[in-house]
Amino acid sequence: MNKKIAYVIPNLFTAGSLVCALMALNLIAEGHIVTGCWLVTLSIMLDGLDGKMARLLKATSKIGAEADSLADFVSFGVVPGFLLWTVGLSQLGTIGFLFFIGYVICGGYRLARFNVMAGNPSIKQDFTGLPIPAAAAAIVSFVLFNELILKDKEITLIIPVVISFLSWLMISKIPYKAVLKPFKKRQTTAVLVIALLTLVYWAIFHTIWFYLVGSWAYICYGLYNKISQMLATQQKKDIYLRKGKGNK
Repeated sequence: MNKKIAYVIPNLFTAGSLVCALMALNLIAEGHIVTGCWLVTLSIMLDGLDGKMARLLKATSKIGAEADSLADFVSFGVVPGFLLWTVGLSQLGTIGFLFFIGYVICGGYRLARFNVMAGNPSIKQDFTGLPIPAAAAAIVSFVLFNELILKDKEITLIIPVVISFLSWLMISKIPYKAVLKPFKKRQTTAVLVIALLTLVYWAIFHTIWFYLVGSWAYICYGLYNKISQMLATQQKKDIYLRKGKGNK
């Protein structure tokens, strides 16, 4: 493949992700919440493909990485924040606006930190803090669940808790892995097949439930790993202290 074309293809996915998010922003502002949410979901999917296409075509570049970050800031920072502002935060006035701005700022910080850490080969973990596309997915699935399952119940008081929690996770140092990273290579194919079959089933019969549970399960997975690490570290300290006392 022509090298110039190879570099263009991943950027088309990035541009497509941004276009979907901007279309979603317009629809959300006009009150078409559900359609806007699905467009953000499509934006998340396209964002997941641009990096993979760049690596597959061996067409990674610093410009592409920076363009991806800028697109992510709008698509998964501004738009999901505005979504929560529209469905509930606006009713809280200035306080609600501060929650909205706080989420956007935390998302921007998360992306800036990722760019810095990506250039450091000594850092082996996949992500430090919740990836901003995962935060966007959690918000969108939460809103869709309210709109389609709960049938637009009053969630104004819940939204500040959700947006504060996700904002904190993004700027935290909790390690998160890529979706298939916890599995061994020989397990990956089986996992993909099972995941695909499960995805097809749930997409047909329980789309919203699958979206909500899947996005929030990923968040809980990172928290579980962090707590496990802390307990393991504390256990090692206790063993060391007991050995130290035994030698006296």
